[in-house]
Amino acid sequence: MPDQLVVPQAAPAPRLARFRSPEALVGLGVCAVGLSTTLPLPLYVDYARAGGHGAGALALAFACYAVTLIVTAPLLGPLPDRIGRKPCVLLGMALAMLSTLALMLAPGLPALALARMAQGLGMGCVAGAAAAWAAELASARPGGEKQAGRRAAAIVAAATVGSFGAGGLLTLGAVVAWPGLAPPPTFAAHLLFTLLLLPAIARLPETLAEPAGAWLCRPAFPRGTLATTFAILPAWGTTGTVLTSVPTALAARGMPLAGPAAVCLMILVGVLVQQGLRRVAPGRSVKLGLVVLCAGSGLTLFGAATGGLWSLLVGGAITGSATYGFIYLGGLAAVAEATAAERARAVAGYFVVAHLGFSAVPLAVGLAVDAFGAGSALAGLWAGVALAALVLIPLIRRGEARLGEAGAG
Repeated sequence: MPDQLVVPQAAPAPRLARFRSPEALVGLGVCAVGLSTTLPLPLYVDYARAGGHGAGALALAFACYAVTLIVTAPLLGPLPDRIGRKPCVLLGMALAMLSTLALMLAPGLPALALARMAQGLGMGCVAGAAAAWAAELASARPGGEKQAGRRAAAIVAAATVGSFGAGGLLTLGAVVAWPGLAPPPTFAAHLLFTLLLLPAIARLPETLAEPAGAWLCRPAFPRGTLATTFAILPAWGTTGTVLTSVPTALAARGMPLAGPAAVCLMILVGVLVQQGLRRVAPGRSVKLGLVVLCAGSGLTLFGAATGGLWSLLVGGAITGSATYGFIYLGGLAAVAEATAAERARAVAGYFVVAHLGFSAVPLAVGLAVDAFGAGSALAGLWAGVALAALVLIPLIRRGEARLGEAGAG
């Protein structure tokens, strides 16, 4: 997407009089899409067992989300500047409904793979469009120009990550409350919530004055950002494994709900920690995050391999802090600060690496679990995380030193 958003003319402002906070409505739309991605989380192991599949097949179905985002990123990134913000958000919500409907009608790994593809497309449609649309709607209100972008970004970010954490918790609660009810009532509630929200969001005005930019946007990796960018690969790779192979290992030990609980705790703690780290320098944040990730992933994977519930929960919380609080926030800030002319392409490159970790690492671990057992596979993952930290931390320090010399010169 271009660095400069296309700000609408003043014409939409009168139509906004009916909406006290149009950017909050957009945030709810993002929430509807985010919820679809984690609502089925507590049922992953059941889907795999129903078809007689193992951790590798589950990880493959799970990876469809990230693979879809990677493949479609060059098109979906610039799409809000070509067809408008509102069509992208509405399309994303429709795809989120499709994913939930597929799992209601045909629960199992094939439907999960289809649902994950729809979720990836939906999140790709919404990610850039919602932030731009919310900021422009807030700016179009009388007196809304001041700090509109910051307020809109905060709403969209909270809706995104908050819905990721809430979706699994809601279904987990439904499974505990109504263990024999399939599908859980959260699926129907999600469809109803999104269906009721669609007309309200459809009434919001479009803010794109005219199409701008190219149809395709190739990812870029600016000089000086490779180390901080690639730190997200082991971080999201670990979280993806906690989403797939860890619940499988725990279910085999008679604890089918412990994995989803650890996942939800990991995401929610990461969100909370993220709020307190916004002023930490990007390079320092990523370096600290890699150290914390080694500790957290070690505890999490040890708990999964041995059935230690407290190790799993505490390790999940630490892993969430490292991934979402330190590494994700710091790496994204480093990309944003490193370049102005290619910021959109650099951010796209960052998310390509992130989703590569989110898909390839869990798939490799899942196949290793099937071949060698959970203990060996999870130990191998931790060794990979530790090796990545040993390699990346010196590279980040070297990059910071070069930037400091360039600034002094």
